[in-house]
Amino acid sequence: MKRIILMLALACLGVAQSSCSSTKQTANANETANVAASSATPAAEPSPAEEDEQGESEAGTSNSEALAAFERGKELSLRDQDDEAVKAFQQSVTLDPDYAEAHFRLGYAHTALGQKDEATAAFEKAAKAYEKYVRGHGKDARAHFNMGLAYNKLLKPEEAVKAFRQAVKLEPENGEFYYELGLALSKLAEYDQALVALQKSMDLDPDNFRAGEALEKAKLGKQRKDAMMKQQEALLKKKDTGKNANANTAGNANNSNAAPKTNPTPGPPPPQ
Repeated sequence: MKRIILMLALACLGVAQSSCSSTKQTANANETANVAASSATPAAEPSPAEEDEQGESEAGTSNSEALAAFERGKELSLRDQDDEAVKAFQQSVTLDPDYAEAHFRLGYAHTALGQKDEATAAFEKAAKAYEKYVRGHGKDARAHFNMGLAYNKLLKPEEAVKAFRQAVKLEPENGEFYYELGLALSKLAEYDQALVALQKSMDLDPDNFRAGEALEKAKLGKQRKDAMMKQQEALLKKKDTGKNANANTAGNANNSNAAPKTNPTPGPPPPQ
């Protein structure tokens, strides 16, 4: 009888230990899950810099409706829905006529649709709006850069160079800025300066194959320009030599045609 009681007691003890072990494992599992959840990285939120890029500082407007229409236009452009993008950008500039970037994007949307005259008008307004904007935001490098691009579209490389120079001054480590500056200088046949700008672009971004191609074209342009200058100098020198030769020939001819001077025949000696 005692043996049976002892066996029953041991059995109960085993069940109790098993239950305690199961409870402890469950508690440990719950604790581990809670620690993992508390240490998990939260979803990334836009940084202040990212918010600025999407907001007022880049856009250059304080009109919330104009900004909303602008952002809608950008999204439509990314989807290649250029007709709708044009409408959105037009709404934006109607709400804020000084909205430089909206005019700028509108120009590109018209370009995508092959609407040359409309694009030119938009880029003209963009350039004027940027000129006005940078007077109060002179350190906005992107605004100067976009203004240069607008002048490029208007075939005004002198104004574009001026804007790009200011952009690279404000952001001297931006390879894209130097690339566009080099292109604009090449259009003006300022190849020495263009080579410097394009080489700087390559140094900052070695993977920019466009800068590499533009650099080679600028080198060829410089060679052609130097050869043309030498040819012009040779022609001028030849022309000057011909003038001197003609002048000498004319002088000799005048001397040969002149009547020779004769001494008068001496008369009889005077009477004594």
